[in-house]
Amino acid sequence: MKNNTRYLIAGAGIGALLWYAWKPSKDDLKGMVDTVANKLPIGKNTTEPVVAKAGLSDPMDLDDNKMVSEGSQYGVHYYNKNEQDNA
Repeated sequence: MKNNTRYLIAGAGIGALLWYAWKPSKDDLKGMVDTVANKLPIGKNTTEPVVAKAGLSDPMDLDDNKMVSEGSQYGVHYYNKNEQDNA
């Protein structure tokens, strides 16, 4: 186990040294990483933006309608609670 760890650390160190020493390989590696990163959907918003759907409540979307009806009372309840606490 100790030998494997030593080899792993030595290999990583040699790899890092070669990567820093040889400029063309660094540029190639950065290019490959950028290419792969652009192809992956990680961190990209693949869903419909909220602004595009805002205000357009579909009558057949029951979950959305329920959320809208519950959310519309939030401000009223908040105001009433603050008024009762302050009175």
